[in-house]
Amino acid sequence: MYTIDCSIKEVDKLRLFNKKHIFNLPSIINSVKSYEQNFYNTNANYTKQSSYPPLKELKDYVVSLTLTTQDNIKIKIWDLNPFNSAKYVIFCAGIGHEKSNPLSQKAYLNLIHAGYGVITLDYRGRGKSSGQFSQSGARIDVETVYKYLLNKNIAPQNIGIIGHSLGSAVAADFSTKHTTGFTILINPFTKAADMVKNIAQKADMPEIVRKIIRNLPPFLIPLQNSFNNEKAIKQIKAPLCIIHTQNDTIIPVQQARKLSGMRSGIYYTELYGCDHELNDEKLECCIKFIKKLIKN
Repeated sequence: MYTIDCSIKEVDKLRLFNKKHIFNLPSIINSVKSYEQNFYNTNANYTKQSSYPPLKELKDYVVSLTLTTQDNIKIKIWDLNPFNSAKYVIFCAGIGHEKSNPLSQKAYLNLIHAGYGVITLDYRGRGKSSGQFSQSGARIDVETVYKYLLNKNIAPQNIGIIGHSLGSAVAADFSTKHTTGFTILINPFTKAADMVKNIAQKADMPEIVRKIIRNLPPFLIPLQNSFNNEKAIKQIKAPLCIIHTQNDTIIPVQQARKLSGMRSGIYYTELYGCDHELNDEKLECCIKFIKKLIKN
């Protein structure tokens, strides 16, 4: 499985940080910009090379389509709705996954069994979609999927959205601007600037450069994709669930705990004994939350 740690090892080969940065803040900031671009590119390249067939249980359910966004990007989606449900979930994958990832496919199957259709997509620049990934572009991609569902006469309140890892930020960003029946964030981070500091802990760089990055205020961290779940959560009006794991080595659980306290009414579940990837226990929490909403 391709993880953030795999990306760090790949980008470290470029040696973007070295001793010349020690007393040169503008140079450090420029290297952070370059690191971000290469970080996203390594993940995108992996997703373009990793395509999996549908699981045996799903192979007869997958409708593979191409949607065109308002800025003329071709995005690849799967529409899975074998029982013609009037309710759908938009599934937003993590940074190293594309829509056919086997762990994600298990999630689709669980959601179908819970009575939902599922739409999943390759963000632009990832998997089989055209273009180049960006925060604003990913929002347009999900909006395109959302409009596709509306055109199928699916009511907005019957459309939920689930995001895992990076996908949690895509889902949260989308949910601030559109009506959804619910929003579920699995292993989310607080904001991209905090993830830069986490990655700096693992990346190959002089210790003094690492220390400078860790102590930079967020507004000085120059990110093209400045996902901010702290800000988004305050604006989401739909029922909101956050699921995280205590021993997540990619996104520390403290970040999810902080998010869960950003406003009242958040359904927060913290799990033991599992790491960052999707698994059955996290999916069971999703289904439990959805069924609770139906009962209420």
